Amino acid sequence: MRISRKLRLLAALVFFFFVLYPNPLVLVRSIEHIRHPAIDPQVVAPLARTLPNDPRLIEQAVLTRIMPYAYDWQSAGVPWYFPTTREALAQGRGDCESRAVVLASILAYKHIPYALRMSFDHIWVDYPGHQATALENSGVQIAVREHGHYVFHWPRDFHLGAEVDAQIANYWTPMPLGRRALLFGGLLAIVFVNGLVSWARRAGAAGRRVNEHRHRLPQGQGDSDI
Repeated sequence: MRISRKLRLLAALVFFFFVLYPNPLVLVRSIEHIRHPAIDPQVVAPLARTLPNDPRLIEQAVLTRIMPYAYDWQSAGVPWYFPTTREALAQGRGDCESRAVVLASILAYKHIPYALRMSFDHIWVDYPGHQATALENSGVQIAVREHGHYVFHWPRDFHLGAEVDAQIANYWTPMPLGRRALLFGGLLAIVFVNGLVSWARRAGAAGRRVNEHRHRLPQGQGDSDI
């Protein structure tokens, strides 16, 4: 049976995808939530009433007390997940997406203007009086969401090496050892199967050449003497 290279590549991609997202709906929901962030002032209402009206103090409370930092591998069991506000509060910890939706929901409840801004590896909430940092500034921004839609542009401050390091730190380093072992095991299996298929093709081609050569010989010359 001949297995095409495209079919083997597709099988490998499907395997890696299901290792990262055993439940594909998690990724589907994340994509929908980033397109339409679930900012929910009513969900945070009891919490928002206990906080001051200064957005800087609200942000400090969210980052330090309400939503301690955790990678998505730790909070959701997948490399990347964009939760709703309700989900983020239920988890009680999360990365920048979780913190952003909670903070934005609190600001919305208090009628404080805000905007969601994104870089290649971070999302944050901008508000009047927000202080720029190395991770949160207009130079690294690739998109801003205002009035219900995103506006994209290429960032002024882009360094490929730094972005690669950030992606490794966010997605590879915190990956559970079991998932890493499964990925490596799958990679070895794919290499083995490819080698086996290639060997079978070469062996089959060699056998066909021998048979064709025998058929071209005059009758009796292709047989061994007894």
